[in-house]
Amino acid sequence: MIARKNTFLLFVFNALLFLFLILFHYSGISIKISSANPISALALLVAIIMFSGEVSGVITGAVLGIILDSVTATPVGFNTVTLIVISFFAVLVSHYLFNRNLKSAVVLCLICAALYFAARWLVGFAFSGDIKGSFNYLLRYAAGSSIYTALFVIPFYYIEKRLFFKFGTVR
Repeated sequence: MIARKNTFLLFVFNALLFLFLILFHYSGISIKISSANPISALALLVAIIMFSGEVSGVITGAVLGIILDSVTATPVGFNTVTLIVISFFAVLVSHYLFNRNLKSAVVLCLICAALYFAARWLVGFAFSGDIKGSFNYLLRYAAGSSIYTALFVIPFYYIEKRLFFKFGTVR
């Protein structure tokens, strides 16, 4: 009974943290540096995946994708499909290849952010006809945003590490 209550508290805290990050990101308050704009919810997703199980990590990615699809201007279903694939990749890499430490979290977040922005480039810019604008997006926006997003995993890693050891079950 106690384990279920603690897991529920972990779920509620993470859901509120996701909600805050999404509201903050789309509120008009900008934390951009030049043209780099981080997706902090993706960094939180990677931090959660580092400590959660395989199924819950992919389900969290799917739910985050559905929420992001409801507020972004990307094609319908893009974020859901992309984040499910990225979550599946991140779960496998973090559980079977990487150690559970901060360096691994930063590298994994950088890879996941790069995959997300590459998928966004393929869907929105790669075949638009404007080659210069297409590669401009990759070099000026996607590369910087991937690095900036990876830096956001640092505080989330420590928050999730503490939460999962206190409230959840660590795999």
